[in-house]
Amino acid sequence: MRVRRVARSAAIVALLALAVILPGSAAQANPPVGPGQSVTYTYYQDAAHTVTVGGYSYGSCGTNFRWGTTTAYYTIRYVTCGGQ
Repeated sequence: MRVRRVARSAAIVALLALAVILPGSAAQANPPVGPGQSVTYTYYQDAAHTVTVGGYSYGSCGTNFRWGTTTAYYTIRYVTCGGQ
């Protein structure tokens, strides 16, 4: 019984460590952008994508911004702006 308890405890610790190391979509790695490109994330309340709850944009097309809430439901839009 003690071996099972130790193994179960080790498994729980490993899962908790993964939860810290592998963050959810809110802290995902940003895809790289090149010169004259931007990426915009739009976050939605649920899988229906009918209620927008947040946004995040970075790159060289316009002003970088972050607002609202991040969720597991999002779209990504890549934009290329002129002349670069």
